[in-house]
Amino acid sequence: MITVSLQWIAAAVDGELQGEHCTINKVSTDTRSLPPGCLFIALKGPHFDAHDFISDAIDQGATAIMVERPIDMDTRRGVAQIIVPNTRHALGQLGAAVKAQVAPKTIAITGSSGKTSVKEMLAAILQTRGDVLATRGNFNNDIGCPLTLLRLEPQHEFAVIELGANHPGEIAYTTRLTMPDVAIINNVAPAHVEGFGSVHGVFRAKTEIFRGLGPAGIALTPAHSEFAECWQQELAERTHFTFGRQSDDVQPHIAATDVELNDQGCASFTAHIPAGLSTLEPTAQTARVQLSLPGLHNVDNALVAIAAALAVGCALADAASALNQLTPVSGRLNVMTLTPQLRLIDDTYNANVGSVKAALDTLAAYPGFRLMILGDMGELGAQARQYHEEVGAYAIQAGIDNLFTLGVLSQSASEVFNGRGGRHFSQFDALIEGVIEAVQQAKAPMTILAKGSRSAHMERVIEALTTRQNELQPGYTEKGKHAC
Repeated sequence: MITVSLQWIAAAVDGELQGEHCTINKVSTDTRSLPPGCLFIALKGPHFDAHDFISDAIDQGATAIMVERPIDMDTRRGVAQIIVPNTRHALGQLGAAVKAQVAPKTIAITGSSGKTSVKEMLAAILQTRGDVLATRGNFNNDIGCPLTLLRLEPQHEFAVIELGANHPGEIAYTTRLTMPDVAIINNVAPAHVEGFGSVHGVFRAKTEIFRGLGPAGIALTPAHSEFAECWQQELAERTHFTFGRQSDDVQPHIAATDVELNDQGCASFTAHIPAGLSTLEPTAQTARVQLSLPGLHNVDNALVAIAAALAVGCALADAASALNQLTPVSGRLNVMTLTPQLRLIDDTYNANVGSVKAALDTLAAYPGFRLMILGDMGELGAQARQYHEEVGAYAIQAGIDNLFTLGVLSQSASEVFNGRGGRHFSQFDALIEGVIEAVQQAKAPMTILAKGSRSAHMERVIEALTTRQNELQPGYTEKGKHAC
């Protein structure tokens, strides 16, 4: 964080400063990870009130506090306090003020899936031009976004901010804090439907990202989306580019052609960049791009990352080179070679209908026997079982050899797959034994992909299988020999 005075902070949040003046370059909202010398902001929620932990914060070295109700001198032991009507709103005001002070070129990203992949791709490209701040982990909500903005320092030339939401209005709020130069909607699919009522509700929520876009800002949306025409109308008065794979029916502004997959499941393609997008090269450009991450869906992710990077001053050649060297993020299509004949793909970070279909497409591109292990997809509302049936049917369409499921909802997916090898497990240990048995009976080569929502904790599958790696050999027998 930049170094600022308490007076500056109080002015930024419309607060009342009481106590000695000092400077601050750290902010915390959590006494469990509070750095000494910080400003502690006491947030309140339906089930917690951090005002109860003011003494703990001061014990751990907080030099100032931000509160909604005055804390008496004895309790705060002389530590300065800033009193505001709402600490949650004040956190947002402070994040926005720091962002305005540093003034980096800013790209905001939202979407039902792939946000983190685009963020990582974009950050890697931007690092070829200067220092980059990017959202960490899942700090993408109305608290995480301002905390991310508060990490900005004077040297940051670029900021890549991921914006998520589980209710209407959340992205409208965070994009106003972020004020991006480029705003991206990666895709819209059934995700967090419980909070939005329908996929159309998800579309409306994601489209809020353009409310914080300035007059000179650039909007990027997927050309193949069912909502493409809606964005075309809504963004008619803005600078708007579409992206995606070129087809007879769809001609995106930013297009990928000649798409190929190598034997590792990684795509290469020719990127077509229109005139007027790049700030370095005013004419149209093309480049061949080889991705280091598996999955055909990453073509779209890479395209929009390239487009956003070029819009804020990067070169196309640098973008292509950075994408070729990018390494997978843990839990997101991270390919592990357990044996020469067995791959394990860790895609356990999260799941919704769109990302599961993308994972199935990725798995289908590998040779040999393909097994998908699926946990429940959460927050899908009243149509949850229908959505699980949909991905079960998609697994058949993709040509997956077997589908194992764990969880109450995911059983619907394996039931659709039943008769083709689909199996449902109600117990985790039984699932692991079933997977090991399937590997031992399968013909090599074999690829396993595990996926599920955060609530399904499917990372346990990866941990268990890597721990028992010595048993995971196609054709393995109890005696440790390969069957003839």
